[in-house]
Amino acid sequence: MDNIKYTVSILDSKWVALKRNIKLGIIPRRDEYIFMDNQYWEVLNVVHMLNEKQEIFIVVTTMSEKKESEVPKVPENQEIKK
Repeated sequence: MDNIKYTVSILDSKWVALKRNIKLGIIPRRDEYIFMDNQYWEVLNVVHMLNEKQEIFIVVTTMSEKKESEVPKVPENQEIKK
């Protein structure tokens, strides 16, 4: 069986290209992880462009950005009662 390879571009969360024209055998899904440039990236979205080239864009964010945004913050005007 032929191993189909897709040509994709990887974009950060601000849609700035990190890598272009990468050959992948498998397209990752949303909320999956990619190991690239010695760090893990979380897939935020996968965009298929239906034109002649059938381009695929993978939008990712770094794990460190994800963790910082998930940390719950206590409002400054609230006191924690013991």
